[in-house]
Amino acid sequence: MTSAQPSGWRALKPTLPSAREQDSADKQELFDAARIAAKVLQLPSSARFVLDQLVGCYRGELIENRILVWPSNEFLVERTGIPERSVRYSLARLIEEGLIVAKDSANGKRFAQRSAQGQIVRAYGFDLSPLLEKVPELNERLAAIQERERERALAFDELTIHRRSAQEALRTLAEVYPDSDITDLTARALELSRVTPRRSATGSADSARDAWHQLRMEAEGRYYAASAGNSCRHKDNNKYAPDQSCNNGSEDVREPERPIATVDDLVKACPDAMEFIGQVRNDREFILGVGRMRGAFGVSPSAWEEAGREIGLLGAAATLVYVIQLQARPTPGAEPIKNAGGYFRALVRLIKSGQVDLTQEIRRLLKR
Repeated sequence: MTSAQPSGWRALKPTLPSAREQDSADKQELFDAARIAAKVLQLPSSARFVLDQLVGCYRGELIENRILVWPSNEFLVERTGIPERSVRYSLARLIEEGLIVAKDSANGKRFAQRSAQGQIVRAYGFDLSPLLEKVPELNERLAAIQERERERALAFDELTIHRRSAQEALRTLAEVYPDSDITDLTARALELSRVTPRRSATGSADSARDAWHQLRMEAEGRYYAASAGNSCRHKDNNKYAPDQSCNNGSEDVREPERPIATVDDLVKACPDAMEFIGQVRNDREFILGVGRMRGAFGVSPSAWEEAGREIGLLGAAATLVYVIQLQARPTPGAEPIKNAGGYFRALVRLIKSGQVDLTQEIRRLLKR
């Protein structure tokens, strides 16, 4: 009985498509396909290095209507810097994923045969044609991965906003209404901070985002309840405390003096700064909005807390908005502000000592 003549091609698994014949092949297309395949299939670094070297060996001409390359293991070890065992494993992984097909010679060597005119007519090594075959499928899978990554990034952005808002609401409650019992909310915030996943880690942020959003709603609800339910007149030496409607004692029931007339005045006086803060409707939203953005302008948590103690939260927020406006649009003839955080701290000290009247400074901006 006669045996079949071996073709030299290693059989593919039944689930993998056979490589179709190529009319032409561009080397840059191969590199792009290799990059997409590495991301979609989550290839290990060794397999990525080997695949890049296989693509780099392509000479730009088809052999037997295939994209054939024939680098030796020694060549791949030298070019990738990884052990030969890892090279063999990587080649097996690429074959298993259906990115390349092996064409073996009788002696197991990889080489090319040339005609009398010096033209390559046959080669034994690896066929990269399946890599281009998989491009449509890989692009679809890559689009799905990118969409999931976009949704995950959005979830972390929302998580960050809810977390900062909740923490600012709790801090404002503790400072403006120290008699309010928020130990349960504070304990939940500490526990959430401990278990909230990092953006750089794997996993979803949905559950942590929802938990911070719930905590934020409860903290803000208690703040509204505390401010709306305060029917008595009480003494408050902090003229910058938000949403205070009265003073303690019958000797003086006038509203405390504010550092600015209204939030609308700040919007008019500091339009560039308020673009960063966003739309606000009252003092509380103004304080929370500025508190969320203070880190972007170099104001540390300790500096923000110190300013709140020295001149009140509303005064600290108005001061930072004033500094941001001066940095965005300096006063004619003045040097530009390079360190907004340092300028803010210095200005807070001057306001506390009475050397600077923030109300007058805001009015000057309104006149400008």
